[in-house]
Amino acid sequence: MILTLVFGDISPAHAQFKETIVYNKNILYINKYNNLVNIKDIINIDYNNILKKKVKTFYLINDLSSRNTFQMPDYSHELNLKTTRVDKRVIISRLANALKSTETGGAGAYYRKSYSSSACGAYQYMPRTWNNYMGYKNPCKAPEWVQDARIIHELEFNYKKYHDWTKVIASHLMPSRANDKRSWNKPISGNPSVAQYVNSVLNKANLVTA
Repeated sequence: MILTLVFGDISPAHAQFKETIVYNKNILYINKYNNLVNIKDIINIDYNNILKKKVKTFYLINDLSSRNTFQMPDYSHELNLKTTRVDKRVIISRLANALKSTETGGAGAYYRKSYSSSACGAYQYMPRTWNNYMGYKNPCKAPEWVQDARIIHELEFNYKKYHDWTKVIASHLMPSRANDKRSWNKPISGNPSVAQYVNSVLNKANLVTA
């Protein structure tokens, strides 16, 4: 199982170099055991000193579940949600990483309990929202891949519902306000406003909307 890193436009002749990375437990598998959210773990290789910042880095991802491939731009590439044409899984990967970073992040994120509510796990699901996903009553008791699968399912489902990634982000914080952007600046006790939350997640995902 491999990831192929494709580098283009790195010489006057536009030669293309390829390198492969062998999977290990810390690197992406696209199947139920390791999900797209882990793609960020491998997009931290700095080739700038060698390539003098003239390279556009893309990862050619081999999806073992669907048996197809798609290109994943390096996380350092800012993507415009209105104009950039990328595979939907690229956006889902970035948003899942950003939501995890916003909600918990760091060591032990998957087992983190909220200090102020019954929310738990890397994405801080409430018990009602978690809804015994895959038979696990508590997100913190669920394996990491199950928690990742849950956020991926949520992002996919809500994008089909709203067709707007900002509303998808808003729905993770407060579903009741997700479809009403006029309410996004209203204060939420103990939390940032929906607008602040959405902007924070977009920033961490290196995504823009204009």
